[in-house]
Amino acid sequence: MSAGASEIATELVQALTGRGAQAGLLGESVQGVQTVIVTEGLSHLPVTERHWRVLDLCKRLYASGVRIVILEYAGAGDFAHTSGLKGLSRTLRQEWPDRSIVTWSLPAGASLSAQAELVLGAIASNAPEADLDAAGASVMEIGAAPGLVQATPADTNVWFVPGGARGVTAACASELARRQAGSTFVLAGRSGITPWPEGLQPATDMKLLRGALISGAKARGEKPALPDIDRQARALLAGQEIRHTLGTIAAAGARAVYLQVDMSDRDSIVATAQQITAEYGPITGLVHGAGVLADGLALKKTRDDVEYVFGPKVEGLANLLAAIDLSQLRHVGLFSSASAIFGNTGQSDYAMANAWLSAVARKLAGQLPAATVKSFCWGPWDGGMVDATLAGHFATRGISLIGLQDGARIFADQILQGDKQDIELLIGDEWAG
Repeated sequence: MSAGASEIATELVQALTGRGAQAGLLGESVQGVQTVIVTEGLSHLPVTERHWRVLDLCKRLYASGVRIVILEYAGAGDFAHTSGLKGLSRTLRQEWPDRSIVTWSLPAGASLSAQAELVLGAIASNAPEADLDAAGASVMEIGAAPGLVQATPADTNVWFVPGGARGVTAACASELARRQAGSTFVLAGRSGITPWPEGLQPATDMKLLRGALISGAKARGEKPALPDIDRQARALLAGQEIRHTLGTIAAAGARAVYLQVDMSDRDSIVATAQQITAEYGPITGLVHGAGVLADGLALKKTRDDVEYVFGPKVEGLANLLAAIDLSQLRHVGLFSSASAIFGNTGQSDYAMANAWLSAVARKLAGQLPAATVKSFCWGPWDGGMVDATLAGHFATRGISLIGLQDGARIFADQILQGDKQDIELLIGDEWAG
């Protein structure tokens, strides 16, 4: 058990036994145990390791059938110590419908004894997933559609948009550029801008492009390997999409720049932030759209899966926030997911990462009262990460896809004119459990 986790565990055991209950620290056996309180989410471990350990412990507890109560801190410490564990429990309840799993958030500033009393009260009342404080258990509710404030004269900003050169984030950045001509948009992504080969007809269809590349290679007397052709086709299409996004932003009257950045690498992020500030001025607008998937059921999740998903979305943003002057920010838009609110089968790591993102948005909004900070908990888009298989999956659940133009318009409305009190926004249909 890690530092921070062991202290509250010991305090809880003492408080429970003092009330006449049978309690002890978890050993190798859970025979006869009805409830396991997981305190690892309160530890001082790095953000990815902390979330992985809680997931791994839940996996090991699955076969026992015990009730699992996960503890986290609400708004604790720096951004790296913020928690997204509600995304985990919401997903596990979908994947393990015959198990009882909840996450309770504790106030970070409370004493150990006060925290123990809150947990005891929640246990006695059989509280659902909630934030615990002196007023009792507070359950998050989804409110009405977020409002807009009266439009102000358009300002100009230096926007940094990780993950913004392709897909749905690119559509949102392009809509912002149409409303903020004169701004600078620095887009960043892992892909390079691969030049289109001479003599190759323009194409946007992957299958047709593969065929053209194979035909061209054979005409040159080469024997193309299909994996190499596939990689070349993907790189060409990625480069073409990046050029298209840059062109769209420039046509709107804004300056468009693309930087190849690994959002999983701290040194790459720091160097990029320094370069942007030196060449274009302080970053005043941040749109974090970087993210990847590693879908699979929780019982089969590995540390590598969690690290892969947390790399660009969580570690990348934590490092970026440490590298830039936060006081200069006027607008912050974080691309979270409805999976953070409802959970989603096969996405325990992704749901955690996005719940962490929303928690960071709430923390940032408190630190930057003059800025507009939004966490967009998107439902599935008609494009981006949603392929035909996923689209069919959502259709069977009655969940509509968000059109690119509609989503981009909602995004620009909210980040430029959204009410500052509306921080965590659900965009799209509510998901059934």
